[in-house]
Amino acid sequence: MPLTRDDAEQLLEQLYATAEVLGSEIKPAAATLMIRDLRNYERAEVEQALARCRAEINGRLTLAAILERVPSANAYLSANEAWALALASMDEAETVVWTEEIAKALGVASPILTEGDKVGARMAFIAAYEREVEQAKAKGSQPSWKPSLGHDPQRREMALQEAAEAGKLPAPRVEALLPPPEKPVTEEGRAQVREITNHLRDLIAGRDQEAARRREEQRQKQEARRQELVAQAEQRMRERNNATQRRA
Repeated sequence: MPLTRDDAEQLLEQLYATAEVLGSEIKPAAATLMIRDLRNYERAEVEQALARCRAEINGRLTLAAILERVPSANAYLSANEAWALALASMDEAETVVWTEEIAKALGVASPILTEGDKVGARMAFIAAYEREVEQAKAKGSQPSWKPSLGHDPQRREMALQEAAEAGKLPAPRVEALLPPPEKPVTEEGRAQVREITNHLRDLIAGRDQEAARRREEQRQKQEARRQELVAQAEQRMRERNNATQRRA
């Protein structure tokens, strides 16, 4: 939740005190600007960042030093981390969970990468990504993580579960993107499977028997026809023999 007016006043006092502990001073106008630039962060985060500044640095207190120690101000991936994720997304089997800034930067680098210039593509990506992140931070935006689903179901499940554990995606969203868990097979279910299997086996056996019966009928018909032809041939032979004997 952004800072309230009371939060801002309390943090302003802590800002002056932290600068004094570090042996420096902050003018009221500069301190007010620093609080204004910190207005989109949680008060507890800013207080923790100031405490770390008092313990870790010496000399002048700067806004950059404070922001380096605000966790949500550093929620974006580094340019090299984002580049590795962008490269993984080029594999159609891979599922990645990334931000709009990474997707836009990859759009800039993709034509160069397609030409085979990986070094040039990386340089173009990093420049584009850092520009997108700076613009987002200037607006006080936080990373908005979105899944890009690959076709490998095992990799998809692993990537989505890792994103849920890291707090990048809400659990209900992950559940909606994954197939429902398999239900355990009950004894009733096994009985149904056996019944269906037996029915199919009977059908197949019945068809086999019917086919065998038809083949036997066909064989018998062919044999009867053969016997008929043989008898006809023998009859003609006898008739020719009788005719020959009469002429003799």
